[in-house]
Amino acid sequence: MRRSFWSLLTIGLLWCMAHTPALAQADFYKGKTVTLVVGSRVTGSLSIGAQIVARHIGRFIPGNPIGILRQMPGGAHLNATNYVYNVADADGLTILAANPQVATAQLLSVPAVRFDVRKFEWLGSSGSEGAIFSIRPDLPYKTFQELRDSQREIIAGTTGPGSNSHDVPLLLKEFAGLKIKLVTGYAANADIRLALERKEVDSWTSMSTTVRLAGERGIVRPLVRSSRAPVRTLNHLPVDEDLATSDLGRSLMLIRGAPLSIGRPYAVRPGTPLERTAMLRDAIAKLAVDPQFLAESNAAQIEMEHITADEVAKRFDAMISQPPDVIEAMHKYIKLAD
Repeated sequence: MRRSFWSLLTIGLLWCMAHTPALAQADFYKGKTVTLVVGSRVTGSLSIGAQIVARHIGRFIPGNPIGILRQMPGGAHLNATNYVYNVADADGLTILAANPQVATAQLLSVPAVRFDVRKFEWLGSSGSEGAIFSIRPDLPYKTFQELRDSQREIIAGTTGPGSNSHDVPLLLKEFAGLKIKLVTGYAANADIRLALERKEVDSWTSMSTTVRLAGERGIVRPLVRSSRAPVRTLNHLPVDEDLATSDLGRSLMLIRGAPLSIGRPYAVRPGTPLERTAMLRDAIAKLAVDPQFLAESNAAQIEMEHITADEVAKRFDAMISQPPDVIEAMHKYIKLAD
């Protein structure tokens, strides 16, 4: 009996030692507030998605903290990114709802960049969304190959350099043999779509969900995906980088599409305790399959798909690791949207 008593006591002590860190982190979060920082007003899918995450994430963090959203617009998301990387405490209470386009700013050596995306503690992403190049459905071309082979010049409406509507067709023109004229100056995507319906332009590139829904209504014919982000019912479309006729073109298209494939990633400041980082990663993963979270996301027409922290970091690494000639070409072909 004495031997059994000491055996049970030893097992109990070992259990307590193993679970003390988790219990301590639960105590840390109890009664606290977790702030998600987003670098824009709540308008697009990234910021609306972050708002939904903020409402639900506390249910999946031990200690059930309150989640709130803090808007910090300015600098094309650089203000928010710099704040979390350099100013916010590394305590796991401040989460960046990142715009992955900030990695493009890092590659272009934008002076306002005071971070390295490879050093953030990435928590995962709530899903990716690519862009899709499309044409008017009354044009006779069923595939990109048919359009390219026709050698007919078509007109693409764009909002200007740095936008999907401009950069995607530009790269297809320069590196995939497409004959296309870019007409800039449209104030918004809705204006391009209206011009397309009026047959003032032939082509429109926008976010995949937007183009997919327009295609289902017969407004456009989707032809090419920009990035390998999956698109419901359109995964059969070719990816632009596979259409490139040179290594430089493929690299530029990969860089342009990588932020889209990363989607809506979340991160905490470098140096955040590993136990808290692990808890937050677990919370992001559990959100992806939570019925309440998915119901609210579906109502907002935002498709959610969990991308692991390791995969997010891997995609950022692939994007940032570019040779000098590619980075030099970026300054000509890839711009940052205002």
